[in-house]
Amino acid sequence: MSEPDKSGLTVRRLWTRNLVIWAALMALLLLSLVSAYIPMGRITTASGIVIAIAKSMLVVLLFMELASARPLIRLAAMAGLVFLAAMFALTLSDILARL
Repeated sequence: MSEPDKSGLTVRRLWTRNLVIWAALMALLLLSLVSAYIPMGRITTASGIVIAIAKSMLVVLLFMELASARPLIRLAAMAGLVFLAAMFALTLSDILARL
């Protein structure tokens, strides 16, 4: 019998959970690959973004365990997102200024 870790999960349950998450990520990867080759006009880009957000949420909340992390770790993750948003905003402003 495997011993539970600090969150109460046994090794077998942890592997099972991670395997299910991995399978979901692989399914989303396949979905994004298939949707890239289906001509849907502007919806193709939107569906790709939605699928990418779903994949990133799976990784952040379940693999990185931010849902049950301490507040300081959540704050550091949010600071990274704010920095990323600032970089995208600065890049977009540069592109729009050159048009």
